[in-house]
Amino acid sequence: MGDEKQERVAIWDQLPGYDLIEEVDVPAMHSWFLDGTHSVPPWTPMYGWYWIRFCSHGLKYAAAEFSIPTCKGWEMRYKDGGSYNAFHVVRDPDEIKARSIEFQKRLRPWIEDFDGLWDKGKKELLGMYDKLKALDVDNATNFQLYQHNYDLIATYKRMWEIHFLGMYSSYMGWILAEDLCKERFGMSDQAPEFQDMMSGFDNKIYEMDKKMWEFAQKANAMGLEATFKDSATDALISKLQESEKGKEWFKGFMHYLETDEVGGWRMRNMNELTEPYWLEDPSTPLGVVKNYLLRGTSYDLEEKRMELTKRREAAISAFLSRVEPEEKEFFEGLIGLAGKASSYSEEHDLYCELMSQALLRRGYLAMGKRLVESGTIDKSDDIFMLNPDEIDRVMMVPEAHDLRWITERRRADWEEWKTRPNPPLITDRASFEEAAMQDLLPSGDPIAIKIVVGDLPQPKPELGADMFGICGCSGEVEGTARVVMTYTDLKQVQPGDILVCPGTNPAWTPVFGIIAGVVADRGGTLSHTAIIGREYGVPTIINTFEGTAKIKSGQRIRIDAGQGAVFILDK
Repeated sequence: MGDEKQERVAIWDQLPGYDLIEEVDVPAMHSWFLDGTHSVPPWTPMYGWYWIRFCSHGLKYAAAEFSIPTCKGWEMRYKDGGSYNAFHVVRDPDEIKARSIEFQKRLRPWIEDFDGLWDKGKKELLGMYDKLKALDVDNATNFQLYQHNYDLIATYKRMWEIHFLGMYSSYMGWILAEDLCKERFGMSDQAPEFQDMMSGFDNKIYEMDKKMWEFAQKANAMGLEATFKDSATDALISKLQESEKGKEWFKGFMHYLETDEVGGWRMRNMNELTEPYWLEDPSTPLGVVKNYLLRGTSYDLEEKRMELTKRREAAISAFLSRVEPEEKEFFEGLIGLAGKASSYSEEHDLYCELMSQALLRRGYLAMGKRLVESGTIDKSDDIFMLNPDEIDRVMMVPEAHDLRWITERRRADWEEWKTRPNPPLITDRASFEEAAMQDLLPSGDPIAIKIVVGDLPQPKPELGADMFGICGCSGEVEGTARVVMTYTDLKQVQPGDILVCPGTNPAWTPVFGIIAGVVADRGGTLSHTAIIGREYGVPTIINTFEGTAKIKSGQRIRIDAGQGAVFILDK
């Protein structure tokens, strides 16, 4: 190259077009924020390809559909398994004004009939999933698997469009409600009275968790309690086959997984393809049943929800009494929409990510098996080290291709990424605070602010705490810390522990019934961790950034969630 041009040596590799190239992407967008809520631990190339491409698309689609006043969507890039996000901020005041007028028109149908619109979305999603399930992937021809690759892509793309229509509408309702509460009454969404107005809603995730509890009660009534308590979770299926009662119980259990509209199509890990879904490995939901038997309690969440519903109704009534009569209808509608954010946050995980990704895993493992048979890769799960464009190239005549030179290198890279944290920010700004003030907060994007990046902690030196986060659910508690990085380690959690984790997802929900508190590295007030903390009434601190790094399992800690303060008592 000529002297006047800087030679560029970085190239696209894992996700061509979506790999983060700092010398190109940083000058273009200035700040790239790590999605610590979803991409810790680091993603495989396959999962990164899907999320980075189509989550980003869905955000732009919904921002356009709603005419979000200050943001036109997100850009996403992949680096060392991490998702880095930047925001298309609308900065021109005239454009913001014009978009705001249109936004108010487009939000109104969701204020008036959120449930009806979301039911329509669920119906469309289930229809697409039924078409994917119709293919016998194990006996399909190479051409059928080739076409299935594209069917999976089309389904996943549409899933994110539906996903963000419900999310932006309800989350914008939350943001608008919080802004008005701050302006009128000095009340943020971390205030107990605000959180009380937004808790106590049912959804399909809770319905399924209750179903697992009911199966636990049935097992107890059939005399199978000892079988569950004395058997390792991965041995339960074979142990249940040793008695007629066990066989009968297991048959009914599998019937539920196979016939419920969601049932067994629930991934164990919401943010990857490398772990099984419930139908693929029934020991996962059997473990949930076993935990309910071990605890021997009633279905805690139902009792708590009755209490939360009363508190919500009282909190809304008290709030509306402070509002001028002519504004009550508007505020009541806005609070109603904001309240959907909590229930939608949980239910959409099931119908959107968990189900679609179970079908991705099913389809690509079948393709992986075919590639192993042809000598293209070594193991069926090596397929997750490839991206769909590479699969497209080889699927019709796999025996003509050897991709082990790619899968071996990428698997080694992925294993190495898991040994070290990704930086939380890549920027040309002077500090995280400046990057947030210049490139994140002006977007007004509720998903970035309330889930992925979260509000920044506000340290209070006078408290003498060891670290600070933000309040997900207020309350104070002292107990033994239990650091858990992955779902499989949840079995280490004991009743009364304070869970310390990167963040949680719906697979973790049942553990909230036995823990005393939560300290999470990442997440905002609408992250799964915060929402479930509120639903269970568990003191919860989120966005500490360093909880799992500073706290060790077995240490005594105290948390004051209302202050966002964590105290390590035996350093």
